Amino acid sequence: MVEVRSTDVLIVGCGGAGCRAAIEAKKVKVDVLMLCRGKLGVDGCTPNSASEWMAYSVALGLGDPNDSPEEHLKDIVNTGAYVLNQELAKIIAYEAVDRFYELVSYGVPFLKSNDGKFLQLMSDGATYPRACGTGADTGKRIMEVLTKVVRDSGVEVQENFMVVDLIVDQNRCYGVVGVDVNKLEPKVFIAKSVVLATGGLGDIFTHSVYPKGMSGDGYAMALRAGARVVNMEFMQIGPCVTSNVKFDVGGPLWKLGPKLYNKDGDEFLWRYLPSGVDIYDIYRWKSVTFPFTTRNPSGIIDVACFTEIFEGRGTPDGCVFFDLSHVGDEVVDKAPYAWKFLSMHGLDLRKGPIKIAPAVQHLNGGVLINERAESDIRGLYAAGEVAGGQHGSDRPGGNSLADCQVFGARAGRYAAEFARNSNIGNEWSNVSEKIIDNINSIAELSGSHDPKKVKDELKGILWLNATVIRSGESLSKALNDIIRYRNEVLPNVEVRGKNLITALELRNMVDTSIAMLTAMLFRKESRGGHYRVDFPFRDDFNWVKIIAIRKVGNEYSTELIEPKFTVLSPTPKIIPAFWYR
Repeated sequence: MVEVRSTDVLIVGCGGAGCRAAIEAKKVKVDVLMLCRGKLGVDGCTPNSASEWMAYSVALGLGDPNDSPEEHLKDIVNTGAYVLNQELAKIIAYEAVDRFYELVSYGVPFLKSNDGKFLQLMSDGATYPRACGTGADTGKRIMEVLTKVVRDSGVEVQENFMVVDLIVDQNRCYGVVGVDVNKLEPKVFIAKSVVLATGGLGDIFTHSVYPKGMSGDGYAMALRAGARVVNMEFMQIGPCVTSNVKFDVGGPLWKLGPKLYNKDGDEFLWRYLPSGVDIYDIYRWKSVTFPFTTRNPSGIIDVACFTEIFEGRGTPDGCVFFDLSHVGDEVVDKAPYAWKFLSMHGLDLRKGPIKIAPAVQHLNGGVLINERAESDIRGLYAAGEVAGGQHGSDRPGGNSLADCQVFGARAGRYAAEFARNSNIGNEWSNVSEKIIDNINSIAELSGSHDPKKVKDELKGILWLNATVIRSGESLSKALNDIIRYRNEVLPNVEVRGKNLITALELRNMVDTSIAMLTAMLFRKESRGGHYRVDFPFRDDFNWVKIIAIRKVGNEYSTELIEPKFTVLSPTPKIIPAFWYR
């Protein structure tokens, strides 16, 4: 017999968005249960991300009195190049302020300047300084506090549980079916409403700053249930340390003028510079634009690093060398947060090079939501990185943490209100039985393919063909390869119980990556971080549109959504990618 549990609001995911949703739902006086793939406060993206200044972006006007939520909104829209829902962006810009002060009241120790005001720094895509943080560990410090609030609120938490599929009947969500990670036994959770807060998909690529297990589970479950996903072609990729520790290489480190070497010891960046562009100009651009983008020359660094690795001049583990040893102790003085964090993990920038690679850092798209964080499916809500529509082709730095708190709170509140006014009967029974049968079938697979090896192969296909440099040829190749793996390899992996979690991750990787590749192929232009060498221009006349993907059976359909210009309207232009200027 499979165990069945019931609750009012079920939160799937235990990162920043999931915790904030649980806290808000509990305020509505309903039963709330949170499911974590790992351990609350330890696993997931929020506590495991690190950069020079990991930021919560909020327009407090302390760094510059000219800043305001309206200016924040304009930056979200402009940086996103208009392919987003401006109403959702407005909610982030305006409600980030209240959510910030809530975090402060909970005990998050955001750093302050000498005058006692919260320290606000400049970040990617921002007109004014609005990035608040605690240093490299902002996400971890936020999670330490949110974890305590969740437990003190009386939210029930089940750890080490992987959700496999949503229970959906007649476009209504009734809960989930999943697997105990340790016992590998299926279990059913029935709920009046469900909040997806499963984070992103970085672990489907060779290089990412995501923790293990971030295999696009939420996107895949939503797609299989019939929900639409949007903006799946837009992701943030940037130079990162991906071995020993995960770390975004940004800001002050580039201002110091690093040297970039390939495996043969050759400095290579100069070979990629357009005529008339100085290498230190590129470093200055990169110091204020961490993610790869076609909006400015900083992306030349990502193109150069990617090309060196792609053409076989990278290290055996697919990296290049980033060297600041020639500046010595200046690293300590001018990049103290980065130096301290990396030194704690055995990497001393003063003494020698470190290995970096263009790594996936954030997906800007996800499950399509409205202002109440509702998906297309009644009773199903989404928040954080798994949700889509609030960000466009690029995303201002610090907006991820702000987004997960703003829409985490909204998802929790509206899911709780929906649950309080809902009743469910046995509508879920037949659907849950089918999901359990499918889990059991996967658990019994006894083919010849090692699922861990297959996972590494898929990650390589996606990193090489669908990250920095894309083309119709490379994307079509990747899509055909993934479909072949789905049809021929996945049914013949060796599972027999012990590899069940990896096999389930593979299923999610495939469903998510097909949706992602479909969107990348469909958008025939270059916009933000989506660079098509065969369409190297941003085409506002034809492509100021949001691409939505829906899965029916094994088929993926596309739909174009016209954004509403409630705040800013674009003046249509044809804009070449930076190196074609």
